[in-house]
Amino acid sequence: MPFHLILPGLLWPQKALRDTAHDLPLPNLSWLLGRGRLHWQEPLPLENWLCRELGCSPELQPPAAALRLLGEGGNPGNDIWLCADPVHVRIEQGRAHLFGGDLEITDEEMRQLAEALVPHFAEVGEFQAGASGHGYLRLRSLPRLITAPPSAAAGRGNLLPAGEDAARWLRLGNEAQMLLHALPLNARREAAGRPRLNSLWFWGAGSVPGSMPVANYHSLSGDQPVLKGLAAWAGIAHQTAAPDSPTLPRASRGTLLVLDELQQASQTLDAGVWRTALVDIESGWLKTLVGALRSGRLDRLRLTALGDEASLDVTLTRTDTMKFWRRPRPLHQLDFPRR
Repeated sequence: MPFHLILPGLLWPQKALRDTAHDLPLPNLSWLLGRGRLHWQEPLPLENWLCRELGCSPELQPPAAALRLLGEGGNPGNDIWLCADPVHVRIEQGRAHLFGGDLEITDEEMRQLAEALVPHFAEVGEFQAGASGHGYLRLRSLPRLITAPPSAAAGRGNLLPAGEDAARWLRLGNEAQMLLHALPLNARREAAGRPRLNSLWFWGAGSVPGSMPVANYHSLSGDQPVLKGLAAWAGIAHQTAAPDSPTLPRASRGTLLVLDELQQASQTLDAGVWRTALVDIESGWLKTLVGALRSGRLDRLRLTALGDEASLDVTLTRTDTMKFWRRPRPLHQLDFPRR
């Protein structure tokens, strides 16, 4: 039975990774990196990677907005959707940076935002408030945009929309910023020491595809709304929160698990939080999975690490556990591919 573990945020930029992870006790991860077959790929945001892995990645971009709405219990139907999430952008050293923390947007604040934004976006579609501070636009036509999810932009330089329709959406975004600046809710947030909601983040345009893929997994586990939407679309069982230890059902198809405890700390380069989270994963999930592979409860293990500079797939079978001549490979000694 195969098992697939995805760790977004595991791969820091190579130079930073050497300094951050060189003294961490990671015997299980080092064993996996040493015994496994490594396959480097281009960097991808988690949402894009999930869509590609589960067979939902059209030519331009995956329809993350429609899938996220589906994962939050909404009904995207056959309509075209675009994420229009309220965010906080701040200027640091002359560059705009997306705030990567939890903005804790209330339902009442979302109601007020929608009230102000619905008329503004009438020329392109309908603005709707979603769950957990998410905003959506139901569009009349599919925009020709290349966008990045907040998970790829938070804590980094501002990754603005590109593509043939980018100028129009940059104009709409700038006008929305002026509307948001004047909202009383932002004055109240600032007085309370909370980040202002001073911009909208556009990303993930598209509609839910009509055709479903052949399911390569028995179950999906993780708290990401896009993952939940993909599970609903593909008809795969989904578990909202990962259990304390892996569930290894006897099934012909395997389990895909996303652990995102490293992601936010990686975005903000918070080495202390990242190191603590990685040690917990090492002593919990990785130890259990290595033991299951060695004992034969797993016949195949795949580990996918995502980062800003690269993505890495590590695959192992039961046979690889017996190749003692393959020495452990510490995380901080990985040689990233040249780009």
